[in-house]
Amino acid sequence: MKNLIFTALLLSGSSWAKNEMTLFFKPSPKGYDWSSPSAVLKSAVKNKLSFDSRFMGHVFVELKCGDQYELTGMSGKSLDPVTQLMVNQRGLGILYHSFEGELEKSQDLKDELNSLLSEGKVTFTKFLLNDGQCKRTTQYLNEYREKNVGRYYGLANRPRYGEGSGCSAFGVSFLEVAGVMEQEMKDSWSQSIYIPLELAGPPVTDEGVSLFKVLTHGDKWATDKEKHKLLTFWNPDKMNDWVKKKIELKQTYYSVEKNQMAQGVVFDKTNLPAPMGPIWLQHTDPMYQK
Repeated sequence: MKNLIFTALLLSGSSWAKNEMTLFFKPSPKGYDWSSPSAVLKSAVKNKLSFDSRFMGHVFVELKCGDQYELTGMSGKSLDPVTQLMVNQRGLGILYHSFEGELEKSQDLKDELNSLLSEGKVTFTKFLLNDGQCKRTTQYLNEYREKNVGRYYGLANRPRYGEGSGCSAFGVSFLEVAGVMEQEMKDSWSQSIYIPLELAGPPVTDEGVSLFKVLTHGDKWATDKEKHKLLTFWNPDKMNDWVKKKIELKQTYYSVEKNQMAQGVVFDKTNLPAPMGPIWLQHTDPMYQK
């Protein structure tokens, strides 16, 4: 009997060893200064002028579930921030704008990710999963494709509500679906700002706001006492910084791993049951506006 139990554990362990979910974090080339509206716009220009195709940073999602392999991410198919700011006068409303999006394919990302790994330009967080967790993540990705959720790309978009997604929120949604998201990650990876309504054009308000006004009047974010709209989003630069900190701390509840010249942290979540709730969520407020 003991031999049978031991054999079962070995087989179970070998199955779980094949089930991995990894988020790769590429930071922005020049960093983003979120201290004020004008500062973030200026740093966006600096990053854009770096001629890095991932000038906002990026999050890649890799799934290994048994024999199934997926490498994907969310990107903007036709980003036109200059037009949105200069012509459409969105002001800070651009942070809520949905651009045309695209769900990236494995064959289009493999060479890029391999190059980033070989140069040590990414960090990563890997999760070891059980079969139930892996099944949910692959089901989520398959349905994401079928529903064409990736047609929209935006910082404020929430993927599990079918709104589309930015690259960071897309990556985080897999952790939520698998049930492996930790509070520390939520706190360390996310960022919240109070957007002054006077500087927010469409789709937040109907009135256009010029880029000049944001640059000349955007020396600070609003307070919670002023007219504002709260925006909470996931920041790939903060994700990358968090991994680097974890590598330095080398705490006991995770391991540090190297992939070519890149380093990351590994969490074993195989002991957690797969969530039983719905993968896709619905708005509870009928008057909700993003």
